[in-house]
Order: sequence, then structure tokens, then C-alpha cells
Amino acid sequence: MEYVRYIQALIEEQKALGAVEGEVVSRYGHIPQIAPEAYNIYTFAPLTEERLALLERALNREVPKQYKIFLTLFSNGMHIFHRCLSLDGLQGSINRDLGIQGPFDLSDTNVYERPKNADSNCFFLGGYSYDGSLLYIKDDVSTVYYCARRDATPLKEWNSFSEMLIEEIQRLKSLHGADGMLQVPREETLPIA
Repeated sequence: MEYVRYIQALIEEQKALGAVEGEVVSRYGHIPQIAPEAYNIYTFAPLTEERLALLERALNREVPKQYKIFLTLFSNGMHIFHRCLSLDGLQGSINRDLGIQGPFDLSDTNVYERPKNADSNCFFLGGYSYDGSLLYIKDDVSTVYYCARRDATPLKEWNSFSEMLIEEIQRLKSLHGADGMLQVPREETLPIA
């Protein structure tokens, strides 16, 4: 889990802009230039074994091992740089009045909005807000693939979840200024030009 070190370093950097840490959700990198309650990084309490079982029942499949480790040991999903990249999880209940929100739900892309040409081995784990493009893992390999929103044809790949997350954190960080604001056009937040 080499990626944990990179996430923790990013969180420490973003704390300088403001942080709100809670039992369910923690937010780092306050960016009021976007909205009064906007933050760059959101992490969510890791899934318990019971909640993981609930998620797998909802998906009607097991979560691939490398992503299961992320969900249960680090965070139940994550938003990175104001949702430029989101890693999905078990959403659960949302209470906007109390400021409680969850990750984007894994059911959305794995059950309801799954690309038509995705085979049954594809497990969609997150994506990019600019155009809804997606990330997925295949059950039998550790490779992470990047694809368009409605077409699972790979456009880019990384050797592992850890490699993808480290590379994307570094790349997205390079696109943001010290104030946490994006310094380039939003389309440049995608992993391919």
C-alpha cells in the first residue's frame, strides 16, 4: 500500500488550507473561492466487514482484492482535488443538513450505468468529473484501466491500483496552485491529452 504515504502527504499539505476531520467524513484543503464549504480532498471512514458484505450484496459480486484493501483499511472512497478524480465506495445515507456526505456509490457504474461493452470481469472503481470517464480493474489482473464514460475500451492503463493512484495524485497536484485552485483548463485533469 505504497499509495498511503502519498495520500497522507497530500492531506498534510492540504491541511494548511483548512481541514474538518470527522468520524464519517474528513475534508482537507478548504477552497472557499469555489464554494463556502468546498474542499479539495474528502476521505471517508473505512468499511467494516459488515458494510463490505452489504456492498458486495448490492453489487452481486466480490470487490477485487486490491480495491477491497483500500476500502477497508484506508477509506471508503475518496474525492481528490475537488472531485477531479473520485474513487467510489458504499454511499450509505447522506444528510446534507448535517454536512454528512458519502463517496460516489460503486453501484452506479457497476450496476446501473455500466458501459455496454464491459465484460463481467470489469469492476469500475471511480472516475473523473470533467467528462465522467472511468477507471476499472479486471478480476483476474492487477492492471487498472482508464476508459470513456460509455465505452470500456482501454485508453490508458497502469500496472496496479497503487501505481495509478500515486501517478494521478502527483499529476493532479502539479495542476493546482498553492491556494488549492486548478491552474489549467478543466479538461487537462484527464489522464490523457
